[in-house]
Amino acid sequence: MNESRGRLCLHAQFAWPLFTGGEIEFTGGAEVQQVTMARGLARRGFDVRMVTLDYGQPSPVTREGITVYKGFAQEQGLPVLRFFHPRLTRTIAALNVARAEVYYARGTGFVSGITYDVAHARHAAFVQGTAADHDARRTFPLLNNPRDRWWARRSIRGAAAVIAQTEVQRRLYETEFGVASEVIPNLVELPARAADPGVDGAIVWLGTYKPSKRPEWFLELARRLPERRFVMCGVIPVPPETRDAWEQAQRAAAACAHLDVRGYVDRARLDELYAGASLFVHTSPAEGFSNTMLEAWARGIPSIVSVDPDSIIAREGLGEVVGDVDALTAAVRRWMADPALRRAAGERAREYVRAHHAPDAVLERVANVFDRVVAEVRTRGGATPSGR
Repeated sequence: MNESRGRLCLHAQFAWPLFTGGEIEFTGGAEVQQVTMARGLARRGFDVRMVTLDYGQPSPVTREGITVYKGFAQEQGLPVLRFFHPRLTRTIAALNVARAEVYYARGTGFVSGITYDVAHARHAAFVQGTAADHDARRTFPLLNNPRDRWWARRSIRGAAAVIAQTEVQRRLYETEFGVASEVIPNLVELPARAADPGVDGAIVWLGTYKPSKRPEWFLELARRLPERRFVMCGVIPVPPETRDAWEQAQRAAAACAHLDVRGYVDRARLDELYAGASLFVHTSPAEGFSNTMLEAWARGIPSIVSVDPDSIIAREGLGEVVGDVDALTAAVRRWMADPALRRAAGERAREYVRAHHAPDAVLERVANVFDRVVAEVRTRGGATPSGR
C-alpha cells in the first residue's frame, strides 16, 4: 500500500452500514460524507483506516481500499458502567490499533474527544470536522453531558486543523473559540442524468424520523394540501432513541391517502426516489449543510427549506426559505403551480453542485489539508510506526 501521503484514521461510529450494500439500514448524512471522503482519499494515495461501531463484522476488514476496525457494539454492557467498558476501552483499542499519523472525527462530543486524546497520546495529529453549526458554538446546545462539552472544547482547541462547512461556521469558530478554520464544502456525486422537477410529481421529505428534524411540519403540510402527492422516507431511529416521530408519520399516512410514508431508502435507489419528484422539502431547524439537500440538488430538484446555509438558496435561486408551517404551505402551493419555475431552479441547483460540491474539487482540498498535517507530524517525528 502506498503510504507516501500518510496514514489516516477516520472515526465514524455509524459508517459500517455504507459498506454493506444496504443490508444494514441505519446511517446518516455525516456518515455518507465521511465514507465518500475516505474512498476518495484512498484513491489519492493515502493509507486510509476507519473505526466504526461493532455490527458483527470481522475486524480488521478491507473495503474499497479502506481498512475498517470495529469498536464496541451499542447494546453491550451494563447501564452506567458501559461507558467505561466496552465503549471507552474498545474505542481506544480500535483507534490505537489503527496506528494513524492523523486522526479525523466529524462533530463534537465523545467521538471527537476520545479521537483527539488517542491522537495526542500517540504523538499523532487530530483534524476536527464539522457536522452542524452547533458544533462551533461555545454552549454546544446539542451536548447535554458536561463531560462531552469538555471533550468538545479540547478537540477543537487541540486540533491541528479545523474544517468548517460554511462561512457561518468559520466565523463561529473564530468568535466563539478564537480558532481558525478552513471552509471546505460537503461533497456529493453528480448523477449522469437529472430528474425533471417540472412534472406534476411528488413532494419529497428525506431525513431521520426524530424530533430534531421536525417531521411534523411535513405531515401538517400534507394534511393542508390533499390535492398533492407526498413521499416521506428516511432512517427509523434505533434504541435508545425514540421511534415516536416514525409512529406519528405512520398514523398520518393511514389517514391521508396522498401521503406515502416509507422507511430507509438505500442510496442506490435515490435516483428512483427523485425521478418522480417536483420539490424537496427540508424541515430541520439547525444544520451544517444538509447532505439530503445536496443529493436533491444534484438531481436537479429545487428545495423549500427552513435553514439556508450561507444564504446560498436565496442568493442562487435554488428554492425558497420559510420560517413556519404557514409559510411552508404557501411556498409549496406557489412552486407547485409553476413548472417553469421549478425547472429553472432545478437546473441552477444542479449546476451549483457541479461547480462547488463535485468530489474531485472537494477531495483535492481535503487532501491538501491532510498533506499539510501529515508533513507537520513527520517533521516533528511524531506518531507510532505503521503496523497492526
